[in-house]
Amino acid sequence: MPPKLYKKDDKIEVRVQNAAVIWYPATFLHYSSAQVYVKFETSSDPDDPTSPLRRAYVSADDVRPAQPPELHRFLKIGEIVEGFHRERKGWKKAKVEDILEHSRYTVSFEGEGSFAVMEQWEVRAVREWIDDSWNPPFLLQQVLQNKSTESQIKSRGLILKIKCSKPPEMEFREGMLVEVKSDMEGFLGSWFTAIIVESLGCNKFLVEYRTLRTDDNTEYLREEADLSCIRPSPPSIQRVKPYKYLERVDGLYNNGWWEGYISQVLRGCSYVVHFIYSNEEMTLEHCELRPHQEWIDGKWFADLKVKPTDLNMKSSKRKLSEKVTDATFKDGTMVEVKSDEEGYHGSWYTAVIVCSLSSGKFLVEYQTLKMEDESDELLREEALASYIRPCPRIIERLDHYNMLEEVDAWYNEGWWVGVICRVLDDRKYAVYFWTTNEELLFEHFSLRPHQEWVGGKWIVSHRKKSKLTLRKKLGKYKGGHNEVGGETLFMVGMKVEVKSDDHNYRGSWYPAVIVESSGRGKYLIEYQTLINDDRTQLHTGAAHALCIRPCPPIAQRTYPFTVFEEVDAWYNGGWWVGQIQKAFPCRKYLVYFSTMNVTLDFQHSDLRPHQDWFNGQWVFALRGSKSFAE
Repeated sequence: MPPKLYKKDDKIEVRVQNAAVIWYPATFLHYSSAQVYVKFETSSDPDDPTSPLRRAYVSADDVRPAQPPELHRFLKIGEIVEGFHRERKGWKKAKVEDILEHSRYTVSFEGEGSFAVMEQWEVRAVREWIDDSWNPPFLLQQVLQNKSTESQIKSRGLILKIKCSKPPEMEFREGMLVEVKSDMEGFLGSWFTAIIVESLGCNKFLVEYRTLRTDDNTEYLREEADLSCIRPSPPSIQRVKPYKYLERVDGLYNNGWWEGYISQVLRGCSYVVHFIYSNEEMTLEHCELRPHQEWIDGKWFADLKVKPTDLNMKSSKRKLSEKVTDATFKDGTMVEVKSDEEGYHGSWYTAVIVCSLSSGKFLVEYQTLKMEDESDELLREEALASYIRPCPRIIERLDHYNMLEEVDAWYNEGWWVGVICRVLDDRKYAVYFWTTNEELLFEHFSLRPHQEWVGGKWIVSHRKKSKLTLRKKLGKYKGGHNEVGGETLFMVGMKVEVKSDDHNYRGSWYPAVIVESSGRGKYLIEYQTLINDDRTQLHTGAAHALCIRPCPPIAQRTYPFTVFEEVDAWYNGGWWVGQIQKAFPCRKYLVYFSTMNVTLDFQHSDLRPHQDWFNGQWVFALRGSKSFAE
């Protein structure tokens, strides 16, 4: 190897041979006689990703440059390749055993009997570094070499005329691999891999997605995309060393890449990623992330970190907004106060601020509740500032409410949050209240559109968006995991909860009513929070008895939930089993759902203590124990 081939901070690979040869990614630091001092891209402590990167002196003969990424190369079954060994954190020879969807491969590593599913960037062709060049050469390198040879032959006596002009815009040709972004609500900040099928003119293209399929799952989805929503496929960056706090990344989720940043570094090469556009967090593995890059003026730029000043500014604005909100609760201000008393979860009562008390509390006087001594005096009591909000703006709803629309219903002298489960004649509605598992009838004038007071603003019909497309797989029993007890007999008209045996939905239960018994342990049921595709009627379907349970007894908690406590959270029309990850003083919580691998925030009134139906009786889950429902 010629001296001074590498410069400080050059990306290299170091060969280590034990039972097999592995090339480890590293960074060149300096020469030392016949040795090279390098910094490996792996931590000195494999169990602690925050530990310093390992440094060592290695033989110069065991060092070569890092291979440049080779985009859009497709491998064949039986081809000998180098695969990135996730456990050893290095490149090892392997054989392509199968070609999978979404540009993935099944490979078998040399000397190992197991198989591994690899992403496209984790597999590359086998090449040797000989005489300062790669053998076999890269296709682009070979083309450049040929052009260089031609130019040398024709260069004698050649006079060049150079004309400077504005660089042309990016041209997307048929068959080109690109990424297409979505501007649909709930999908902002996501990019999906696609291929250009043809140009439609007027800056429009027909694209075929490589990770999305049609509804019948028979072929890849095709659709029209505007030029402004298309970019070339970004260069592959093989990131081996751990990501850092606040580093910008793209997370692989729901077959697309979503823009975010690292909000927490966990052990075992896992991270909590904060998605910028949805303002949600999710736990992802290292292999499910890639460094974030921006396509600007025809070039790729790495966007490494979120500025802490930006986060601090947002945080200070939020705190300031909260302080301003508290300050506006002056004496005599008309407000609404929520109740977390047992039997009253999800209800708001009109009140007037009497005066401010210490420790973020106020003395309020309710306008619809009176003292228990049957006097005409209005009820007064202390209320936390976090339980108080301004009176919502009046929205005159002239048209009818829709199925599953969230509303506030006037009931028992207060406004109760519920969801429309039936649209009846004469502008009447059946409203389902998930906190009490009741269905009541209301006139149109007894309802108002539901609004949430978020960040000092009113948001109409604020609902948590589901990260899963709800499929009609509820009530289907596959068997084979954690059956407890025998079948339960259900009577017609009985209120029940129905689960799905599908892996992605395990741990979720949806309220329903038994319509009839179909025999052989099956029932026809009508869901109370799921509707048909035409959005006009409640969904009905068959369900196996082992996927049905009685509705659990109402257990509304008056005191706060604690960290690691197992709960049911009302989410996307059903109760999902989760675990309290963080509890805030204002009775809000972060709940982790293992089936979705996601953490979401909930109010106290949207949670209930988790109970298991075991051997014909209800059993409260122990703190930190695993639920039968999962």
